[in-house]
Amino acid sequence: MTGALLGVLDVSGPLDTISADTLRMVRCAVRVAESLLGTSDGVASLGASSSVRASRQGVRRPAAGVSSLELLGDKPAAVLADGSRVPLTLRRAEILALLDSRSQGWSAEELAYELHGDSGTPQAIRTEMFRVRSMLGDAVESNPYRLAPGLAGCSDSGLVLRLLREGLVADALEAYTAPLLSRSGVLTVQLLRDQLDLAVGAAVRASGDAGLLVRWLSTDKGAGDPRAMEAFGQLVGHGDARYLAFRASLGSGTDGPWGR
Repeated sequence: MTGALLGVLDVSGPLDTISADTLRMVRCAVRVAESLLGTSDGVASLGASSSVRASRQGVRRPAAGVSSLELLGDKPAAVLADGSRVPLTLRRAEILALLDSRSQGWSAEELAYELHGDSGTPQAIRTEMFRVRSMLGDAVESNPYRLAPGLAGCSDSGLVLRLLREGLVADALEAYTAPLLSRSGVLTVQLLRDQLDLAVGAAVRASGDAGLLVRWLSTDKGAGDPRAMEAFGQLVGHGDARYLAFRASLGSGTDGPWGR
């Protein structure tokens, strides 16, 4: 190494992406570039350009655009256009669930409060959002933070709600494979989870379809729905073997709330 200037590492971008991790990221990138330049393969790979540049926004774009989000269950992921899945940490999935729930977006202050309560800080959110956008690129917009227009409503939980709005209750029930981010303890996420559960349950009960009620009552989510149980009993009769089996699975004796 001669110390001669061979290139520039450009990390310019929006002010809200700057964090305490930025300097460490720059130093790491410089070490990687210097290491590559110290080998013949590295010189060949970098020789086509005299600079090593980050993207214009300071965000690394994914190889393939994000086509949907998987937020139901306990293994959240972003699904890319090529069909591959990028696993998400619980915190990043919680952020994306909030972004998915509100089209007008969120400020850093709002997200900080929703995720951390009074102890949350906008700077911590900006740092996390920098990481999210580094992973997902154009899928997330800033100022305010929100999902890109092409991705808004394209989560699996959003699909369930969309099917319900279209009156396709059977399809919505089939798509509702698990609770929203079942491991999350964030209050706002819990409320979104409960709202989705209530929406599906209400639609199934209102359908007057015994088959759908059987499917709902056979799931972990619907097994504790007393109004669905009652609706099913009214449709098929309280002497129906299926009704009695569902009632027995709840441990309700004849003297309990289901006693007749």
